[in-house]
Amino acid sequence: MPAVLTASPPIQSACQASIAPWWGAWSALLIVGCFYLTQATGIFMVQMVAAFNMGLSKSIGGLADLEQTWLLPLSLFLGTIGAAMLSWKVAMSRAKPCMTVDWLCELLGKSYDMLSLWRVVFLGLSLGLGFFVLTEYGALPPDDLPQPLFDAMFAAPLLLKIGWVLMFVVLFPLVEETLFRGFLFAGLSQSWGSAIGGIVTTVIFITVHMPKVLEYWPALFAVTLIGSITVLLRIRTGSLAPGIALHSAYNGVLVAVGFLTQTSL
Repeated sequence: MPAVLTASPPIQSACQASIAPWWGAWSALLIVGCFYLTQATGIFMVQMVAAFNMGLSKSIGGLADLEQTWLLPLSLFLGTIGAAMLSWKVAMSRAKPCMTVDWLCELLGKSYDMLSLWRVVFLGLSLGLGFFVLTEYGALPPDDLPQPLFDAMFAAPLLLKIGWVLMFVVLFPLVEETLFRGFLFAGLSQSWGSAIGGIVTTVIFITVHMPKVLEYWPALFAVTLIGSITVLLRIRTGSLAPGIALHSAYNGVLVAVGFLTQTSL
């Protein structure tokens, strides 16, 4: 292990003081940019390779049918995992070179009492049910809007349905909370403080979900609320665990309601 990772506190403090004020914000934005660029590239590459293989095999159906079964979830899963791994590596390379071996845990947030998560899980469930009630009875129902991910999940066989649910409820909340309320918030806060860092983190979170918001305007309220509450939980507790739990519970309600409404049709 390099000696630089076990620097004494005085050396660590001196090294931290030498870091430029913009270093944290620039590093955070670089990590987020790398994630989304890598994710898009990974999804594209997997689908192109699959399309090429389909052209060589006459026994496989059309690309549209394939996307509705295994190609779309496979490309999304591989693209997300690959992007998360690259972002993690970029974060490690951009970390302050004289921090201790626990720098990554400190960057992402301290540990949290898992027995206390039931409150935020209940809040996430309530937000999910509230959004469903709003869209079904208080605003324009989203029934006729294009929802390619949910449509692919509903049309998939049982095994792929399980895979879709795990991505929505486990993978996506874990990756997004680590990316936004972990790396992004930590870097921005290092440069501009927690208040500005939290606001900018939420604005960027809304921005990357803008395609969904533009298709269906009530989604703006949900994305803004989730982004705001999770960053407040991050500031209040210093941990990512509450935000991940809330985000997972919220997504779980949307998935469950989607299956129930599909079954009732």
